[in-house]
Amino acid sequence: MRISFPRTASLIFLIATAFPALSQESLSGSQLAPPALLKGPLHKVAEPVRVEGYLGKFEIESSVGKFSVRGVNMLGVRVQELGAIAELQKVQKQDAFQGALAKSAGGIAKFAGDAVDDPNKTVENIGSGVGTVFGRVGYMAKSGANYVGDKAVDKVTGNSTAANTSATGEPEPPSFTGDPLGYNSARREWAKKLNVDPYTSNPVLRQLLDKAASASFAGNFAVSLTLGAVVGPLQYAYTFDETVRDSVWNKPALDLEKENQAKLVALGVADRTVRDLLRNRWFTPSLQTALTARLGALGKIPGVESVVATAAKVQGETRARFLLESLAMLTDHAKGTKLASLRMSNLVPVGVAADGSAVAAVAVDYVTWDTDAIAFASRKELGAKGKTLLVAGKVSDAAGKELKKAGWTVKAGLRS
Repeated sequence: MRISFPRTASLIFLIATAFPALSQESLSGSQLAPPALLKGPLHKVAEPVRVEGYLGKFEIESSVGKFSVRGVNMLGVRVQELGAIAELQKVQKQDAFQGALAKSAGGIAKFAGDAVDDPNKTVENIGSGVGTVFGRVGYMAKSGANYVGDKAVDKVTGNSTAANTSATGEPEPPSFTGDPLGYNSARREWAKKLNVDPYTSNPVLRQLLDKAASASFAGNFAVSLTLGAVVGPLQYAYTFDETVRDSVWNKPALDLEKENQAKLVALGVADRTVRDLLRNRWFTPSLQTALTARLGALGKIPGVESVVATAAKVQGETRARFLLESLAMLTDHAKGTKLASLRMSNLVPVGVAADGSAVAAVAVDYVTWDTDAIAFASRKELGAKGKTLLVAGKVSDAAGKELKKAGWTVKAGLRS
């Protein structure tokens, strides 16, 4: 049987045959991440680092267990959080803290001590990364038109959606609801003192924060009297800026949700699309706020809704942070070249200037020239008289050469 390919598809097929997939290889950690993220007083990263789907798979070995994360972005988050974990462990050994916890009837969330007592235990293992961001994108939740009826779903599910943990391999984020008694306020206060995200997915830090909030809320343990020094500033987590962090620390989750909804609607996003985003539990209050800030910086331009609609379907924190960091690069680029519109090419945000030139942003660690990169470089929707590719990490020599042949101007190393 003879199979016929359209001319463009045939060309891509032949190129892909000539260039076997190189999306999985091992590199030195220093080729992907800053030295401070690879080794410190509380951790070290196993070498070499496997690169899968353009992201490094980092195995963090620490005194509180092993973390397996995808991407320099998540590596920066987890390394920063190790200092907060160490500080909370010290605090929670104090007699005053133990007394406050006992007063709170054992705490609202029981702490799993074995997670931090055994340094050989794997406490977090993310197995899937972002998939093939240049090609097809998996792990998308059903939302929007897939709901049977808006009102019926709103009434039954409120403000959440089921997360596909089996597909992503990532720990499902908890549901953050209202704060009628002030427990979450205590949690945010601890997070601010430690300079971490109160809605972190870190399985060790999350339980320590729960325990601390319980002692403070129900046991009257004062946050301000505990820490001798605030954990150092967040240097390598690329999702949040100072304004976003302040909002997340100082405002209840429900207030953030209302503000984000109003801001996104003001940018021209349909109310229904916004609610789909708010139902996606992978976009925690922190990630929702960061997304809203990124889009607000780009302004009310056509295509903003396509970004929110994509975010509403994304499953997995790695993918959510990929989108946020990509948008951050696009925002920085727009300071010099104002964008007239936005569009999504699968999980990749693309800005279009008034002159028709396009700029795509990908928050990956290492780009290789494989079948997915070939397909991405040839996409019709990215056809423009001028095309720029913003890359957070590095680009292999082969990928840089071939992308240039395909008409792309590549700007790499934007994360450093």
